[in-house]
Amino acid sequence: MIRFSVFNDADWLYPDSAHSALTDVSLHLPRGGHDGAQILVDASHAPVSVSCRPDVSCRSGDNASPTLQLYRLLPVGVNENTSPTLMTTTDYESCREFVTRKAPFDVYDALKPFDGEIPEGGRFALYLCAEASPDAVPDIYSGSLTITDDDGQTDIPIRYTVHTPVVPSLSASGLGMLNFFDYDGLARQHETSKGSDEYWETFRCYVRAQIALRCTHILLPAGEPVYQDDVLSGFDFSAAIRAGRIALEEGAVRLCGGHVAHWHEWDDGEYYPNWDQATGITTPQGYLQMRLYFSTWAQVVRENGWEGCMTQALADEPQTHNDKTYRILAAMFRKFLPSVPIIDAVETVNLGGGIDIWVPKQDTYEKWREDYALLQAAGEEMWFYTCAFPAGPAMNRSMDLPLTVSRLVLWMGALYRLSGFLHWGFNYYIGEDIWHSACCPHKGALLPAGDAHIVYPGADGAPLRSMRFEAQRGGAEDYELLRQATAVSPDKTDALIRTVCTTFRDYVRSGEEVAAARQKLIELLEKEELCNG
Repeated sequence: MIRFSVFNDADWLYPDSAHSALTDVSLHLPRGGHDGAQILVDASHAPVSVSCRPDVSCRSGDNASPTLQLYRLLPVGVNENTSPTLMTTTDYESCREFVTRKAPFDVYDALKPFDGEIPEGGRFALYLCAEASPDAVPDIYSGSLTITDDDGQTDIPIRYTVHTPVVPSLSASGLGMLNFFDYDGLARQHETSKGSDEYWETFRCYVRAQIALRCTHILLPAGEPVYQDDVLSGFDFSAAIRAGRIALEEGAVRLCGGHVAHWHEWDDGEYYPNWDQATGITTPQGYLQMRLYFSTWAQVVRENGWEGCMTQALADEPQTHNDKTYRILAAMFRKFLPSVPIIDAVETVNLGGGIDIWVPKQDTYEKWREDYALLQAAGEEMWFYTCAFPAGPAMNRSMDLPLTVSRLVLWMGALYRLSGFLHWGFNYYIGEDIWHSACCPHKGALLPAGDAHIVYPGADGAPLRSMRFEAQRGGAEDYELLRQATAVSPDKTDALIRTVCTTFRDYVRSGEEVAAARQKLIELLEKEELCNG
């Protein structure tokens, strides 16, 4: 006997979840966007076969109906809970008000493209995703998901509606996005040699995943120092060149030069080159090193014709203690590449003239919102980012926070009129076993579950997406629709956003509420389109 039930794609599903009352799949897609559902299945006998198909009678032409994609959901172990203040905790009582479950627990997060058969039978979970092209025909389509075991066959009806609003292509996106990439770890993660052809083909797969996530910016590796007789003589940018060319071949909109310096401690007033932690950049020797780096990099950018698509990260997270030194570093860079915008995660408002794309952390933006709003009003470009700090209920991609957070974080970006999102952890698979210990080690502590990665290493070199990946992708699509709605009806749009989130710490935990708000957003756009038409 086969038993199944359907779940929202913005609610976590667990290996021990009770079945829901929902048995039909009903999806709503903007053109150029996607929607999905999770399906929990109990089958009595192995093997179990699963097939998914659209109703061919619904097709009225090329690209007319959405495509259906099916994944098997894989469980991942969350070994500790998110702390109320920083990193993780084993004190459940201190965090029970905002986490979903007491750690340790398993949750369905990783998505493996489904190959058709479940050899072991028993309980398993699926993720069904429908995607519509920008030129899809608005209509109601149908299909079915068929599950078969020795006891017989079960058909799950699928209904998916394509609506008239359009999510723009990545090149026309109103939302910038950058997820940092672990170049050094990629070789270890996929057991290949760094710099080999296999390595770069694996990297190509990861670029495709970032673009699927609607990342507009691809972070390049920084130049490697070259020494002669223990004296710095130049920099090797061959890896950055290879990565940049692959990213652009795959459809990246912008490239971002890798970080070149950092402070030793957060309250340190000096910056140090990444390759020389003993020499401050404000010293004569430090300037000569930075001059050599930036002049060589400028030549690489120009030779590859990247001036129009390049941005530059200089030093991650400048603080109030070193913001003046950061501006000195920015001046050095501008001497050689004056037309390339500077982008960095920031922890201060005192970087005027030294940065072009401000990226304050979500709580930093709200803490100094008045100051940042003045910069926005003056025409400065303002993004935001999330990470392990401040932890607690603050929106982040943690696997023990409600899954709604991974989507609604971009609704908050739309509410605050922030034009981009950054996260440091795309594929930082740190630790011995991320499948059972999603809280990766960092500086003697543990990062919140999943903070270091939003994809998983696949066996064939391609990364596996996660439910958090799908939620963030959906949030990026929502942002584009919210932006369109704001242009024609800002008050109604802001009021709609506030039904599901009002600050980066105040949000609904129910995926059904998010789905309802998203449906109202689509209806608002359809109504405005009819009125304007």
